[in-house]
Amino acid sequence: MSQAVILVVEDDPLQRRLVRTNLESEGYTVSDAAGVAEARQAIRRLPPDVAVVDLRLGRESGLAVLRTLRTEAPAAAPIMITAFASVETAVEAIQAGAYDYLVKPLDFKKLLLVVERALERNRLRSEVRTLRETLGERFSAKNFVYASPAMEAVAGLMAKAAASDATVLITGETGTGKDLVARSIHVASRRASGPFQAVNIPSLPESLLESELFGAEKGAFTGASERKIGKFEAASGGTLFLDEIGDLPLHLQVKILRFLQDREFSRLGSTALLHSDARILAATNRDLEKAVSGGGFRADLFYRLNVIRIDVPPLRSRQEDIAPLVDHFLRRYALREGKDVRGITEEALAALSAHAFPGNIRELENAVERAVVFSETDRIRREDLPPLVAAVREAELADTPASLEERVRRLEIREIRKALEAAGGVKSRAARALGLTERILSYKMKTYGLTPLS
Repeated sequence: MSQAVILVVEDDPLQRRLVRTNLESEGYTVSDAAGVAEARQAIRRLPPDVAVVDLRLGRESGLAVLRTLRTEAPAAAPIMITAFASVETAVEAIQAGAYDYLVKPLDFKKLLLVVERALERNRLRSEVRTLRETLGERFSAKNFVYASPAMEAVAGLMAKAAASDATVLITGETGTGKDLVARSIHVASRRASGPFQAVNIPSLPESLLESELFGAEKGAFTGASERKIGKFEAASGGTLFLDEIGDLPLHLQVKILRFLQDREFSRLGSTALLHSDARILAATNRDLEKAVSGGGFRADLFYRLNVIRIDVPPLRSRQEDIAPLVDHFLRRYALREGKDVRGITEEALAALSAHAFPGNIRELENAVERAVVFSETDRIRREDLPPLVAAVREAELADTPASLEERVRRLEIREIRKALEAAGGVKSRAARALGLTERILSYKMKTYGLTPLS
């Protein structure tokens, strides 16, 4: 049975009872209220994990309940109920902090599904907070930048992986940041004080790969004039990251399988068994299940690696991450180049958002680096971008498909920028103009990768 607390705020007694009954039948602890004042008392008495709030509460507005939730129970996920479905209503609800909104008459199956998703989001955010607190100011806290639900889910898996000593398989296209995920797991784990050794398998000739991984005795091969310590041995007490493991030759797959089974290995040119306490993180851009079916990858090794699986989505499927990543890279390269580049024009950001980025984050980083180098103003313009990105047609920018969530995101970014400019960069003044608290405005600016004006 779920221990989650759900608050139902509905002025219609029959509707309130129906919602409560359906939620209680799923094992939730439910409190309810008919209006704003009752809702405030219920929130203070038993802070909810999720609040189901009718937009119209007689002569009152459910938005007042959302404002109370912001201050009294900021971790709660509000779900707005409305009888009037429109983009304007959705924008109003989401701007007020709603996680989602549903239209009357209620589909209770859909309501339960949205509640489950909201609780899952709460859980992931809690895990991500724990991960970031653990990371502190180290490597990943500065570089693991995202705003999308997809990457929030990845961060949640990373938190679980960091708390474990299990083998991790990280999959995703080239340039998605698989190496960053591996380093982040290491520095958040109990092995953070130990070594982090990485091997990019395709970058080494097959003749040298075995000695690089497992070491070699003096004279084991031509040119081996002294004993060589391999990565498995050097990573003992820490983490060994095997990048692009899908390219590993079959005869070395056997040796890695043996290590994963028994924690034992032998140096090249020796039969003596050595032990290592290295944790294995592996990454690949290949479809290993397909490689197993085709005989190019051992099934038993795949199952040993695939204990915790983290799939890193391509950048084209998480456009919400483009703006914060642009801001992150802009700061880095403006500092390196000694240039006073503080932001990016909406036209340039729209061009970046419309680009497919087959090279993923690596390609985006290169585009921003070039733009900073070419920029002659304090903002990156479309003409500063690489020709392939800047050449997107105006019609494509205007017709770029966008979900309701994406349209709301763009609207919020535009309105926040306008408010900040009108307020001369003073966040407290901009927040008042937007009807937000300064804390909520700061959170949204961080989420969207917006920087204060200076």
